[in-house]
Amino acid sequence: MGTYRQAVVDLDASVEDAVEHGRRGRDWLEAEGYIRPVPWEGAVVYLAGPRWREAVDLAPWDWRASIKALEREPGEALEVITGRTVFYAGQGDPPAAICPHCRNATPTSAWPSDTFDAIAAWYASGVADLDCPACAHRTPLPGWDWTDDYFAFACLGFQFDDWPPLHPRFTTAFGQALGHRIRVVTGKI
Repeated sequence: MGTYRQAVVDLDASVEDAVEHGRRGRDWLEAEGYIRPVPWEGAVVYLAGPRWREAVDLAPWDWRASIKALEREPGEALEVITGRTVFYAGQGDPPAAICPHCRNATPTSAWPSDTFDAIAAWYASGVADLDCPACAHRTPLPGWDWTDDYFAFACLGFQFDDWPPLHPRFTTAFGQALGHRIRVVTGKI
């Protein structure tokens, strides 16, 4: 069956400040009522809060969730992920990498094999560059775009598992609250 995963990825948080920005982001989500703290096995988890429906687009998720008598909410806790992470969509067609210089979209199947070495290098060290096959411009890996926002290379992400699709209005407001550029990575794993 799988898990429907969405991550709001902070593209600007560094390794050094990811924990602080993660706490700030979680505090904003709680203050706005999108999540709520719940004691769980000696710790605290953050489940859907009283305003969770305002953060999502219910129509494509489950028509039953829009019936007022049904109080079904997402069951998974928010996970704040800090540290160097390759956020990826999971299943689906292989993405194309979009050069930030010339905007050429090259399917990953057409990339040299060292592209995946670059991904591994970035994960290990935080430093990796790719050369565009079309214009030969060399750009750090996190600067590339990917079709369908398939990848994000970052040090902070807010992961919502098995929530309805996050509404663009919500993700825009969340990005503004973070004060950083964001990318929303969605998929099924």
